[in-house]
Amino acid sequence: MKLYTLNLLILLFSLVGSTNYALAQSNISPQIKIINVTDLSELINENKDRVLIINVWATWCVPCREEFPELVQIAKSYSEKVRVVGISVDDSEILDSKVIPFLKNQKAEFENYLLKVIEPEDFINLLSKEWSGAIPATFIFDKKGNQKEKLIGKQSYELFEQAVKEVIK
Repeated sequence: MKLYTLNLLILLFSLVGSTNYALAQSNISPQIKIINVTDLSELINENKDRVLIINVWATWCVPCREEFPELVQIAKSYSEKVRVVGISVDDSEILDSKVIPFLKNQKAEFENYLLKVIEPEDFINLLSKEWSGAIPATFIFDKKGNQKEKLIGKQSYELFEQAVKEVIK
């Protein structure tokens, strides 16, 4: 009977709980939350205290992984003036196996989210109607929620810093 119960729990976990388990595991640093279009809109509009940098990335995207240390450094160097937010477009199935280990390895201490949307176009258009959806993509907003910069493709620390300094002025 115990073996049957254990097997049933394993089956239920794998069918229903894999995403919940991954999210529960994500409460260990770094913390990752699910974000949808409504949440993203609120995040942008409610941000009033610092410049907001939103970086859209994925673990399967080589340029995203290559520029990530630059974002980590920007977040550390400008922590008083800049709020960095990472939004992963990875599948939720690899949250536990790839996304969280990557963020831990990068020592990413800024906010990170996993995108969950029905219509990707809504997400893309919210960030920029001119954006094709290509990643990595970084969007910089002033303290009033106005988009000031859109950086598509891999960026260097110097380019991130130059864009940040322009918006901080």
